[in-house]
Amino acid sequence: MRERLLDAARLLIETRGWPRLRVAHVATEAGVSRQSAYNEFGSKAALGEALVIREFERHLTGLSECLLDQRDDVEAAVVEGVLYTFRQAAPDPVLRSILTSARLGWSAEELVDVLRRRKDPPLVMAVQTFTDLVARHRPDLDPESVHLAVDMVCRVTISYLVTPQGTAEESARRIALMATRVLGVPVR
Repeated sequence: MRERLLDAARLLIETRGWPRLRVAHVATEAGVSRQSAYNEFGSKAALGEALVIREFERHLTGLSECLLDQRDDVEAAVVEGVLYTFRQAAPDPVLRSILTSARLGWSAEELVDVLRRRKDPPLVMAVQTFTDLVARHRPDLDPESVHLAVDMVCRVTISYLVTPQGTAEESARRIALMATRVLGVPVR
């Protein structure tokens, strides 16, 4: 039921916007009672936070798989990870808003505010997730440099999402070059 409610909320946000979303509308769209929806989430804010976390964790899972496929080549891993993020965010206003905390055309101000109030905002989650991932799979890299590089890659990727420059491939290569220099690993 939780997944149905989150799927319904996502659809309604895309079609109506977050400000016009009501838990009762989500319940109707999901085919459950209004009371069941409130029992599951308690409030619109809690529903929004659950949706944001689910969508962001889905993105992190896909991105992790992409990075693991290239774990032996730092440059290729960064390029693939950045391109994955660009490709996923381009057609997806919810994910794009989560990644950039931007107020996009569908008026997501309140939904973005949900992100800002979290103890661990998505960027902090992403940096920690990928720092841990790299540490597990590339213990040969300096942990402090890994943390700096991951933080930089995440922030610069978001910057390129907000203000693109050149093609996605060119941007991904520039970001990968930055990361390899921070890490002190050879470039192909």
